Amino acid sequence: MRDLRHRISASRLLRGEGDGWEHGVPHEWLRRLLDDWHRFDESAFQTRLTAHEHLRVGTSGIGIHLIREEGRGSNPLPLILTHGWPSSFYEFEALIPLLTDPAAHGASADDSFTLVIPSLPGFGLSDPYPSGRGTHSHTAELWNRIMTEAFGYNHYVAHGSDLGAGITARLARLHPETVVGIHLATPGLADAPKPWGANEEVFAAAVKSWYSEEGGYAHEHSTKPLTLAAGLLDSPSGLAAWIGEKVRAWSSGDIEESPAERAFLLATLTLYWTTSTITTSLLPYWANAHATGDRLVADAPIDVPTAVTIFGGERVPFPKPPRELVERYFAVTSWTEHEVGGHFPSVSEPDLLARIIRDVFRPFRQ
Repeated sequence: MRDLRHRISASRLLRGEGDGWEHGVPHEWLRRLLDDWHRFDESAFQTRLTAHEHLRVGTSGIGIHLIREEGRGSNPLPLILTHGWPSSFYEFEALIPLLTDPAAHGASADDSFTLVIPSLPGFGLSDPYPSGRGTHSHTAELWNRIMTEAFGYNHYVAHGSDLGAGITARLARLHPETVVGIHLATPGLADAPKPWGANEEVFAAAVKSWYSEEGGYAHEHSTKPLTLAAGLLDSPSGLAAWIGEKVRAWSSGDIEESPAERAFLLATLTLYWTTSTITTSLLPYWANAHATGDRLVADAPIDVPTAVTIFGGERVPFPKPPRELVERYFAVTSWTEHEVGGHFPSVSEPDLLARIIRDVFRPFRQ
């Protein structure tokens, strides 16, 4: 952290035009974020991390870091939670007590879960994939081995958002014999083949517009990730700008005012910086963009029961897929929509997400 603070103090910041976001991250916003990062209490953060059981599991030649928390109840249901980008296992920290010990938080002990929360390969303390690998299906295979071989679960459920939603979907497609149900938070889906219904037409147009205005980061990750990473790996101000802009835009809460969102952003930056994993965190975009045969197949729905929650409230809203499109890919058994939660519902609305997860997986406890 001493080197980080020195680099932050020596940052050369561009001076933009005012405080608007038309051209990207404004100078004053970034300066305040860097000041907060300079004051970040790493000892308190370390204390929060060490309150949980951290394990490292080797599978298929890759070491995966994860948190495992036993549920407190008569029959805890195994649940694997998968994060996305720009995020980490720490995204789910506030969710852990709500799901493992629901009786202590106003819910029933019968709804407890034993949680497995891995760091994606190349994120945090997990090993990266060998060059050229790292698709959603590759990671889904690792997750199933961890759940069935390392921990001995015959059946389990899974939740994911962002990249994690893609991985969770592949888990269900590849291993319906062990994955008995999945929950997806605002899944991103490609256009299905035509003909389209009216809502699918609207969604396709919204996605095209969104990627034109907001999708530059994903295009760069998918095409030339190492060029981008050279700057982000070396510069805390560059890393803070790249990740900070997305966390601010995609959060439901106001990260300038909300302690939870601000703490999440600072913890995320610290994990990426101290583990030097920003480079390998970008590579799944490249791997998935260049993979063949890994895409979900429209009109041949994965038959594992699938609960979907559409969260909203982002400062820069994502296009929200209509139910009729999602049903072309999944056997949708539950569908709910909320105006809050954003891209990181476990940070912005942990109580809401915990209640949803308890509800949608209750039928699979037998």
